[in-house]
Amino acid sequence: MRRRFGSALGRGGLSLWATCASVALITGCSSETTSGVPPLLASSGATPPPVAVAPTIAPITPPPIQLDLPDPPSLLPDGEFNLSSVESAFVTITLRGLLAPGVIRSVEVQFFNISRGTDITSIFLPTAIEQFRNTLIGRGNSYDDRINGITLTNGFTFPADLAAYNTNVAAGERVLVIVVIRDSFGQALRLEADAQATQAGAE
Repeated sequence: MRRRFGSALGRGGLSLWATCASVALITGCSSETTSGVPPLLASSGATPPPVAVAPTIAPITPPPIQLDLPDPPSLLPDGEFNLSSVESAFVTITLRGLLAPGVIRSVEVQFFNISRGTDITSIFLPTAIEQFRNTLIGRGNSYDDRINGITLTNGFTFPADLAAYNTNVAAGERVLVIVVIRDSFGQALRLEADAQATQAGAE
């Protein structure tokens, strides 16, 4: 009897082989067959443009909240700031009707002999200048201060060192005082007044 080999690839074997080959083609085509496929063509035959990528939008930072500021320091319409006297080694200023609804935070004081063009702040007693500052700092928000303004009823006198006064101020020369008042919000008011020295200090 003659034996035949290879009969396993009969009809049934061929079908099984074809099925396996089909599965292999299906499972193996995803990466190899699509990488070389050209892009689809538009109806006109031209290659369509690439799909646009949405731009990255930077986050929007809202502007800072602006607080409603109180009115800056000022003088009432009938307010007054004057250098009322310059004599005998002292100067006196008068202040009436100062408004500072934002509350006074700082006070700067400077004196000048404008006849000579010199700063003479240092000839006045530092304790007097400090006392003047302390008289005003913290004021402005009370009912009376808001309605009538801040008033130094009898003015404020700045004593000077007698010898320094005689050296730096002579009768007939003009003395200028500058006061800068700032409130708690940094708003400022600059006040200026000048007067003639009527009498030099005497030893």
